[in-house]
Amino acid sequence: MAISRANKSASVLLSGFYGQIVFGGIGVIIHEMSHLILAVIFGHHIQSVSLLHIPNSHDPRDRGLGYVSHTWNDDNLYQKIGNVFIGIVPVIGCSLAMIWSTRLLVPSFYNQWLVAIGGRQITEHPIAWWQWGLWIVLMINISIGGFDLSAADLQNSRQGIMALIIVITLAACLSSLIVNYQTIYAKLSQIIGPLMWMLVFAIAINAGLWLIMRIGVRLRSR
Repeated sequence: MAISRANKSASVLLSGFYGQIVFGGIGVIIHEMSHLILAVIFGHHIQSVSLLHIPNSHDPRDRGLGYVSHTWNDDNLYQKIGNVFIGIVPVIGCSLAMIWSTRLLVPSFYNQWLVAIGGRQITEHPIAWWQWGLWIVLMINISIGGFDLSAADLQNSRQGIMALIIVITLAACLSSLIVNYQTIYAKLSQIIGPLMWMLVFAIAINAGLWLIMRIGVRLRSR
């Protein structure tokens, strides 16, 4: 997300080079864990992992905050298609982490999200001050450190995009011969609907944080 990248840059402007670690470290860990989990699911060979790397501020080549190094068999369709999802999964993983944190700490906000997706609301309970504080810290960390897809992430996703398109097209054609189109559409809506609202929630949090941080950067530059 471009907003997340802007937030990460703003954290450096506000708090120095290591601000991106302090204010985004949890998000980085969730980002890399999302890569790692899906790489394992798609049968990739894991070579090395760093869920959180503190770079050397004096080394311009050392700027990565974490990584998952993995290889795959290019002749294996399943593993190749997996690259598409492995590359972009941090957006989903971080959105899920935001929703789960909100459900646990601020159920009133979570219920508003459930209303948007037509879900069944959970029982609310009184919210202590520390729950609000922890929720804010988690939202900031996940927003700053989790959503920024690197060039390597996007490049990996391109590895299997054509194979995925072909498989989806063939699957859609075969399904249309067996199952009614309206049934397929209804099932997809049940899956895509909550996912879209989850991403909308994450984007709203990111955008709100971006506005606050931009104001902070302007005030500091005066």
